This record gives sequence, C-alpha cells and structure tokens, in this order.
Amino acid sequence: ALDKVGFLLSVIAIGSLVFTVIESPHWGWGSAKSNLGFAIGMLTLVGFVIFESKKEEPLLEVTFFKSARFSAATGSIGIAFFCLFGFTFLVTQYFQFVRGYDTLSAGLHTIPFAVGAGITAPLAARAALKFGTKRVVALGLFNMSVGLLIASRMDAHSSYWGHVIIGMVLMANGLSFVTSPATDAVMGSLPREKAGVGSAVNDISREVGGTLGVAVVGSVFVSLYTPRLISNFEKIPGLISALNKMNPGLYPMAQDSVGAAFAISQQAPAPVRPMVLAAVSDSFVQGFQTACLIGVGMALVGSLFALKFLPARPKPTDS
Repeated sequence: ALDKVGFLLSVIAIGSLVFTVIESPHWGWGSAKSNLGFAIGMLTLVGFVIFESKKEEPLLEVTFFKSARFSAATGSIGIAFFCLFGFTFLVTQYFQFVRGYDTLSAGLHTIPFAVGAGITAPLAARAALKFGTKRVVALGLFNMSVGLLIASRMDAHSSYWGHVIIGMVLMANGLSFVTSPATDAVMGSLPREKAGVGSAVNDISREVGGTLGVAVVGSVFVSLYTPRLISNFEKIPGLISALNKMNPGLYPMAQDSVGAAFAISQQAPAPVRPMVLAAVSDSFVQGFQTACLIGVGMALVGSLFALKFLPARPKPTDS
C-alpha cells in the first residue's frame, strides 16, 4: 500500500524548502516569512525521517543511510546535480541575453558539455575500478568546482573558446566522474531485492539536488541582480520616469525578470538604449558570477565530503 503519510510529509518538506528559497529574495532573507518557511520545511523533514524509520513498509527506508557508502554516494550525486542544474539554469540565459544568441544557438553552444560528459563517462567506471570510488568521485566534484570557478569569471566579452568552453568541459568531465561510480556505489551497497529502492533513491537524489540547485542559485542571482539593476538604472538620467510613462509595470517587471529587462532595453529611448543594455548586462553578470561561486563552494564541500565518508571499495557487509 502507498505510504500516504510519508508521501505527504516528503512533498511538504521539499516543497516548502524550495518555495521558501525561491521567495526569500522578495520577502527578505531572515524575515518572518522566510524563517517560518524554513522552519516548516526542516521540521517536516525531521518528522518524515522519524515516521519512516518506524514504519514497517516505508516510502523510503531511511535505515539504508546508515551505510557510509550508500549515503555518501547519494549525497555526492545530489551535490553534482545541484551544481549542474544551477549552472545550466543561468548559462542558457547568459547565452541568450548577454551574448545575444537565439534559442537554438544557445542550445547548440552547450553541446560541448554533452560531448565532454559522453567521452568521460566510460573512463569514469574504469578509473573507479583502478583507483577506488572515493578518489574518482572526489576528483569529479573538484573538477566541477574548478569549472564553475572559471565560469565565475565570464562576462559579456568573454571568449566562447576561452572561459566558456573550458568551464563547461571541466564541469562535464567532473559530472561523469561522479555519476557513474557513485551510482554503482548506491546500487552495490544494497541487497539485490532492494535494487528498485536503490534506483529510486539514485533518481531522487538527482531530482532533489537539481531542484534545490535551481532554487538556491536562482535566489542568489536575484538577490544580487535586482539591487544592481536598480542602482544602474538610477544612474541613467530620465530612464525610470520614461519607463513609467510608457508603462508603470515595466520597471518592476525588469527587476523580476532578466528577459523582461533585456526586452525593455530594446524599447528604451534611442539615445540611452546602449546604456540601458549595458546596465542590464552588468546586472546579470554580477548575479551570475556570484551564483557560480555558490556552486564552487558546494562542489568543494562535496569533494571533501566524498574523501571523508565515501569508502574507496565496497565492504564485505555491503549488499
């Protein structure tokens, strides 16, 4: 039978955390609404763990996380996808709005990421057999941190064949070094009859990590982009009053949406149009660079986490 209580608790826990992270830039970090949202998410998550640990047929067997190999590998996958989804969420906007690529071109310019991951994936499994899961996964997360660090130096004038492609290839390489060995560690640490559970947890770690990555990275971006945009627009004589005359909703819309801000820059009075475009681009880059540094920190923490807790080889008690 479906564990309805566990299902409901998990939805409330993840949903409230993600929703609070997304809305906190508007509410204010540390505000009553923000603190309440985080409190609801954390308390519900604790309640979920307690409830599932006592249920005979739980939605998620939390006791599996007592295995260092299982929990460390799951956490490593979650962190890798946190970084991947957070970066992808912003870099596609960077290509379209800052570099001026159309939608198809923006997608094509991310192909090196897929190529790099595809080339590295077969090597990752062999490397894990030779050097151990611990070293390979830790190296993968470290490579992702280096790639994100390089990406954090990207601006409107960065060469695609410089910072952009080097950062993407390093992140792709790192992702492959994490996913294949870590997935093998998750599946190999469980009995065969629990393979379905292992597969589900592996997928959930990717989805939750990716969801939180978009929410956290996006919120950090907005927290920096909006005040920078306001400051830049205020420096352009007559711009805000002109936008309010055109449509009172344009200026608030530009603060909430990068796409709207770039569209508005095309409608600005001709004499100030280049200044408006530069102001929006500068605001985006400010948020983008700092958001990438959040990914750097997460990947580095994940690398150290893997080195500390992820066993290099399966123990006889595993599976």
